[in-house]
This record gives sequence, structure tokens and C-alpha cells, in this order.
Amino acid sequence: MIAITCAMLAAMVVGCPAPSPDIPPEEEGAMPPTPTSTPTPTPTPTPTLNRIVSERLIVEIDLSSWVSEPPTISPDSKRVAYPAGVDNKYFVVVDGVEAKQYDSLGGDSIIFSPDSNRVAYAAQLGDKRFVVVDGVEGKQYDSLGEDDLIFSPDSQRVAYEARQGDKWFIVVDGVEGKQYDNTGVGSLIFSPDSQLVAYAAVLGNKWYMVVDKDEGKEYDVIIMAGGGRIVFDSPNSLHYLAMKGSGVYLVEEEIERGG
Repeated sequence: MIAITCAMLAAMVVGCPAPSPDIPPEEEGAMPPTPTSTPTPTPTPTPTLNRIVSERLIVEIDLSSWVSEPPTISPDSKRVAYPAGVDNKYFVVVDGVEAKQYDSLGGDSIIFSPDSNRVAYAAQLGDKRFVVVDGVEGKQYDSLGEDDLIFSPDSQRVAYEARQGDKWFIVVDGVEGKQYDNTGVGSLIFSPDSQLVAYAAVLGNKWYMVVDKDEGKEYDVIIMAGGGRIVFDSPNSLHYLAMKGSGVYLVEEEIERGG
């Protein structure tokens, strides 16, 4: 007798299930494999910092007279100077000691020398302005330049820009230089050995690089804005950017000093 299976009647009998694929005996009833998880990385321990902190009071600021301008800190971080005011009079406080009172002070003009031993700032009495260096007042002028009060690298010399009438000039160690129609704001600089002073000056419609009263080549503009500045590369060399017509030039100068 021939056995008739569903497989043989699949084409004839409706509802007969299709044959199942052969399953190896060893796989029948087997569970699906368990997925493996990625090991969690062990975090690297953060090094422990042993910080030893010490504090030393430099100065107490009198908040009742402080005019809220940022204090000036000496290069060695040991001295503090700040502007203060009482009853419409203004003065500088250096290391907690009040200096002479004036009608006004020159904004953020307070500076320390590179060796931190000297202090200078601009002040005003009436309509005249002047520079005070270590408590000593300089000559009075109609105006002083902004951001142009500097000490030399050796801390021994002082230079600044001043105006009398409609003429501007540089004052170095109390001595006035040649008068010009204008000077380049922020251009004033000492050489690294503190012996030379350089700045940009305007006469008519031409600009000049002045080094110790010696006027250099004339240009349409000596660039002092947008990153332009005078740079001493050595005590006897400097460079700057200048314009002639539409061209921008890198100007490099070697300085030969006389005996």
C-alpha cells in the first residue's frame, strides 16, 4: 500500500501545508543564540592635584572713593594703583597712599615702570593737563595724547605726546621735540636698550617715521591701526607698515648711531 502524504497531495488538496525545510536533528528544538554585549570601557582615573595656595594682602581699596576704573597692577604684581575721587576732586591711590588731588585724571593713564618702582599718570588742573611722575608734576599743556605715556625698558626715562595750540610734539625726559600737525596715536616707543625714541608724525599731508628727532622717508600714511605698529627688532633696527599711493609697504630700517 502506498502512503499518500500531504506533500503528494499538495497540488490537489486545498489547505494542506507546504512541506517544511529539513532541519538537522541536532538543531531541532535549539534556542536562538544569546547576543553578546560590548564590554563597558573602564574610565581612566583623574589624577589627583595637590594644590598649595597662599595669599598675601597687597592693598585695601577704599570703595567709598574708588571711581570704579580698573586698578593698575605693577609688573611684579606687588603694587596697586587706582583712581579715586571725593567732592569732585580726583587723585591716585598708590599702595593705599593718596596722592595730590586734581580736577581730573587722564582716564586709564596710570602706569608702572617695568621694574615696578615708578608710577606715572596724566592729571588736569583747570584747562591745563600735565604728567605726574613719582609725584612730580611736569609742564602744563593744552592736551595730552591718549595711550602715549610710556616708560623706557630700563625704567629710567619717560616719554609722552602733548599739544600746545594746534601743534603736537613728543616730550622725552621733559624735553620737547619738534612740533607737528599730528602724531600717530599709539606709535610712541623706546628701543630695547632705552636709548632711542621712535614715533610716527604728520606734517602737511605726509607722514614720517621719527627716530630721535631724525625724520625718515615720507609716506602717504604710516599704518598705526588694524594691527599696524612700530616694532624694534633690535636696538638698531625697526620695521613698520606704510602706504604710498595704493601700495602697502613693509619698511625695514637699520639705524647707524653716531659716535
